[in-house]
Amino acid sequence: MSLWCGAREDTGALTERLDEADKELEKLRAEINDARQEVKQAREEAESAQKAADEDRRKKHEVAMELIGLRNYYMEPEDSKIYGREFEPRSSDVFIVTYPKCGTTWMTQICHMLRGGSMDFDEITEVVPWDVLAKQCGQNLDEDQVCEPRLFKSHESWETIAKGGKYVYVARNPLDAFVSFYRFLPGYMGLASDDIDYDIFTEAIFAGASHSGTIWNHYLGWYQQRDSPNVLWVFFEDLQKDLEKQILRVADFMGITDPTRISQALEKSTFAYMSAAENKHHFDDHFVFDHVKEKMGLKDRSVGVSKVRMGGGKVGGGKEIPDHIKECLNGRWTSILATPTGCANYNELREKLALQAKLNDET
Repeated sequence: MSLWCGAREDTGALTERLDEADKELEKLRAEINDARQEVKQAREEAESAQKAADEDRRKKHEVAMELIGLRNYYMEPEDSKIYGREFEPRSSDVFIVTYPKCGTTWMTQICHMLRGGSMDFDEITEVVPWDVLAKQCGQNLDEDQVCEPRLFKSHESWETIAKGGKYVYVARNPLDAFVSFYRFLPGYMGLASDDIDYDIFTEAIFAGASHSGTIWNHYLGWYQQRDSPNVLWVFFEDLQKDLEKQILRVADFMGITDPTRISQALEKSTFAYMSAAENKHHFDDHFVFDHVKEKMGLKDRSVGVSKVRMGGGKVGGGKEIPDHIKECLNGRWTSILATPTGCANYNELREKLALQAKLNDET
C-alpha cells in the first residue's frame, strides 16, 4: 500500500513540474516573440531613419549643385563671356587652353616664364588674364602685357574661343580630371567637401553644367584642330613624365630660343617651386575670386582651395572613382570620341598624337 501511494505522489509531483515547465516555456516563447517584435520594430525604425537620412543627403546634394550652378552663373555673366570671346587677338598672342582641372595654372606658369616673365605679381591671373573673366576683373584684353607674347588663360571650346592667336591645349585623363574637379569645386564655391557626391557631380558637371561643357566635346573640338600650325597639344601626363621635354616643345611653338628663359621655366614650374610656402599664393586664383565673390554670394570668404595643393596634380587619381561611374564616364568617351578620333580611350589618343608629333618633328 505504501509503495502505491508513493508512486501516486511521485506522479503528482511530476505532473506539477511538467505544468510549471509548460508555463515557463510559454512565458519564454512570449518573451522571445516580444523580443522579435521589438527587433522588427527597431529594424523598421532604423530603415526608416536610413531612408530619411538618404533623402536628406540627396536633397543636400541637389541644393548644393543648384547653389554651385547659381554661383557659377554670377561668376561668369553673359556680357563678360561675350567680351572674352569676341575680342580680336594678335597673331602672336598665346592662349593656354584646357578643360578645367587639366593643368591650366601649370602651363600658364611655364609660358609666363618662357616669355621672360618674373615672379613680380601677386597672383598669376594678374599678368595672364582669364579671357571670359577679364571684364569682371577690370582687365582690358586689348592692352599690352608685362611681356611679349601676350598670354591668356582659357577654358573655352574651339567653337567659342576668340580666334586669331596661337593655342597651347593641355589634355588630361578624363577620370583624373573628374577627381581633381570634384575635390576642387566645393571649396571654391564655398561648400563643404561632402556637400556633393560622385553621382550627382557626374550628372551635373560632366553632363554640361560647367561653362566649358563636357570634357569629351571639349576634346573633340580641339582634336579637330590638331593639324593647325597654331595649335599645340600637350598632355598632362607627359608634363609629369618629362617636364623638360614638354617645355622645349612649348618653347619651340612660342618661338622662344633663349636658354636662360628655358632654364627659368624648368626651375620655376616644378611642383616643389610652385607649392612652396612663399610661392603658392601666386597660384591660388585669389585675384579672380576676390573680384567675383560678392556677386557669387561669398562676400566675406577668401578663396578656399589652392591650385597647387598637396595631393593635387597626380596621375591615376581616377582609380578611386566607383566602378559604376567609371563605366558611365568611359561610355561618354565611346559615344563621343571613339569614332571621330579612331581611339577607344584616352591612352590611345595620347599615343596617336605623340606619334603624329614625332613624325612632324622628323619632317
